[in-house]
Amino acid sequence: MSTLDTARMTTLLATWAEHVYGDGTVVSGVAPMPGNSGLSFGFAVHPHDGGIERLVIRLAPPGVRRRGNTDVLRQVPLLGALARAGVSIAPLTWSTDDPQWFGTDAIVQAHLDAEPFAMHAPAGNRPDSAERDASPYLRQAVQALAPLHAIDWTAALPDWEEPRSVSAEVAFWARLLERTPDRAQVTAGTRLGQALVAHDPGGHRIGIFHGDYQTHNVLYDSRGGLTAVIDWEIAGIGPVGLDLGWLSMMTDPECWHAGRRAVLRTAADPEDLLRWYADASGTDLPAYDWYRALACYRYGAIAAFNLHLHTSGRRVDEVSVLMGEGVPVLFDRGMGLLDPRG
Repeated sequence: MSTLDTARMTTLLATWAEHVYGDGTVVSGVAPMPGNSGLSFGFAVHPHDGGIERLVIRLAPPGVRRRGNTDVLRQVPLLGALARAGVSIAPLTWSTDDPQWFGTDAIVQAHLDAEPFAMHAPAGNRPDSAERDASPYLRQAVQALAPLHAIDWTAALPDWEEPRSVSAEVAFWARLLERTPDRAQVTAGTRLGQALVAHDPGGHRIGIFHGDYQTHNVLYDSRGGLTAVIDWEIAGIGPVGLDLGWLSMMTDPECWHAGRRAVLRTAADPEDLLRWYADASGTDLPAYDWYRALACYRYGAIAAFNLHLHTSGRRVDEVSVLMGEGVPVLFDRGMGLLDPRG
C-alpha cells in the first residue's frame, strides 16, 4: 500500500467490514479526516441486518518506523487507561498489527456527532464579539484535564517510555528546530531552550499529558457540551503542567503575531485557565509561566519546521503560514515569561 487515497481505502474497508460485521455489510462515506496527513478516514458501516455505525480509522504511516506519533498501536493501552479513568474520549472499537487489512497498523474508533471549537476565524475575517466568548468551551476543556492528570501512569501504562528530563526535552525539539533554514529563528529558539533549562523549577508533577491540548482537539456537541478529547498521537509521560501551558499559549494573544491575533476566537486570560484548573483538580500548578514558556518553545520549533516544509513545497499547508509567521513572537513571549524584566 503505497498511497492512502480514498478509493483504495474504500476497497480495503469494504473487505474489512465484511470480516468484522458479516457478509453483506456495506461501507459508505469514506473521506479523509482533516489535519491527519491522509492517515485518518471517516466512514460508515451498514451491517446486512440494518442500522449504521459511524467510525474513524487511524493508520500508521506505511513503511515508517513505529515510534511516538507514528505508532498508532501505542494508543491502544492509553485509550483503555483513559476510558477507565473517566476521561472523555472516542471509544476504541478495533485495532490490528496485521498488515493484511490495510498494509499497516490501524485502530478504529467511534465517530462522534460533535465538532471542535475553531481557534480562529478564516484569514481576513475578524470574529465578532459573540464568537470571541470562548470561555464556556475553554472552561470545560480545562476541567477535562483533571481526570487525565490524576491517572497513575506507572500502573496504567507500565510499558510506556520513561519521562524525559527537561534538558532531554529541550534537546529533542532543538533537533527539529535546527532543520529550518531560518538561522534567526534557530538562534532565538536556542536561546529560549537554554533559558528553560537554566530556569527549570524542578519538582514537576509527572503523569500522562496530551501534548497538543487545544480546542481543535476537543469535540463539543450541538449544545456546546464537551464530548471527547481526541488526537492522542503525541501524548506522553512527563510534566503534566505542559497541557495547561499549551492551552494558555494557544489562547494568549500575546503569543501570536498580528495576523493570527486578528482572527483569534479563543482569546483567554491565562489566570482564568489556572483558576479553573485548580478548581477542577484540587491542585495548584506552581511555575505556571515556565510551562507556558515551554509550550512557546515546543510549538515554535514545530511551527518553524512546518513552515519550512510548506515554503519548500514538501508539504503544502496554508495553516502553516498562519502559525509559522508567529515563530519570532512565540520565542520572544517565552523569554518574557521566564524573565518578565527582559
